[in-house]
Amino acid sequence: MGSCIVMIHVKPIASISSFEKFLRMRQATSAFGLVQPRPSALDSLKSTDNIKITMDTVIIKIYGPNRFKITNWSLFLPELEKRNYSDLSPTERSSLRPYLRRFVLQPKWQREYLPRVEVFEALTSDKKDIRYILKIEFSVPKLLYWNSLQEVGPSDQQRVFSALKSALESVSITTENETIANAIVASVHACKNIPLPRHIRMREIISELEKIDLNKVFDISDKQCKKGARVLNIHSGTIDWSFYDKISDSIRPKNKRSDKGRIDHERTFIERYNLQDREVFRYEYRIKKTQTVKREINILLQRDYQTPVVFKDLFVPSIMKTLVLNSWKAIIERPENQLSLFATADRLSLFLHILTEARKQGERAYTLNTALVSYGLAIVIKDHGAKEVRGAIFDLWNTDHTERLTKKIDLASELMRGLPYTNNIAFINNALERFELISLTFLEKGI
Repeated sequence: MGSCIVMIHVKPIASISSFEKFLRMRQATSAFGLVQPRPSALDSLKSTDNIKITMDTVIIKIYGPNRFKITNWSLFLPELEKRNYSDLSPTERSSLRPYLRRFVLQPKWQREYLPRVEVFEALTSDKKDIRYILKIEFSVPKLLYWNSLQEVGPSDQQRVFSALKSALESVSITTENETIANAIVASVHACKNIPLPRHIRMREIISELEKIDLNKVFDISDKQCKKGARVLNIHSGTIDWSFYDKISDSIRPKNKRSDKGRIDHERTFIERYNLQDREVFRYEYRIKKTQTVKREINILLQRDYQTPVVFKDLFVPSIMKTLVLNSWKAIIERPENQLSLFATADRLSLFLHILTEARKQGERAYTLNTALVSYGLAIVIKDHGAKEVRGAIFDLWNTDHTERLTKKIDLASELMRGLPYTNNIAFINNALERFELISLTFLEKGI
């Protein structure tokens, strides 16, 4: 995140009372435990007491013709000019590119929240005609509340469709709620905000999470600003995990933020509820490609992989909660990450625990050797993380059989069964299990 956190005075958009009234008009209505068994996705979706929907950025696509209409083409750069198939050159007609031309909406400034809009001119699949595709990127909570601290609730589906329809109409794009509901989802960010108690600090959580590892497909980056605020990203071409403090990120300059959307109203909201000196753990699971969206969502809905995922599918009860929980468990339940995230009173207690678990497998030299190797791996991975340990070993050792180290890590993880996560990780894990919705009522109680 590369720069210090700064406090910027924002001129209020209205008086405090009117701003609070505005927010209300836009809204419809620790125990530290041991590692718990992972619930099935279907059980989570069927549970009637888990109806929670928390998403932020969504990208949807509406495919023409006749599903949307643009009445002011001059708002796009370059200026949108509709063509017929007969207008195409021979090179364009045989093009293998995903689109022929791209137009970006550049509207005049207005107070209301606006999505990012692009129009693509593309050939049909049989290359015998032209079709236009409307791509819309927006933050669901900002569309409703002008901030992403509040979270979208289970009853907000129709309000979201109507708010997006209204926002598009303000820039001369007309479509119907039903069309929006059935728009193809190209990307979705499932997320959760967790207010932290004062004894748990964001930088401590990031320091623990930065030791995790997934596999060689993913890169892990930890950015830190001058005053200590940090963001941790785990990213690949199709999926990202992101962890950061939502409050400090919201009050930073736009070009330094993780969330680069409109910020004035969000800052005013933070000041209104005296959140400037608090920390809110923000977890985002970002699915970035259409094919990955189909893979992740359809398996939860028990549908065929090829079934298109449409916007209204994201409002199925608890589907966002299940995505968030499953993605979080996929990190902390990996054997190498359990070695880096466990808690124990001291190293002797850890050693005795591993010896006790190993002895259950029989008093043989092999099990003692396994216990000694497991203890060594547990200590070094706890201190430095699995990725660093793997790199150090294979810098000096033969890399022909890396699966042997993986097997030893798995054995070490098995011998550490029964040990809890650290207090910080256990707090986040329990908060994600509860999945309490962040609303105005919640914030008025104080965090």
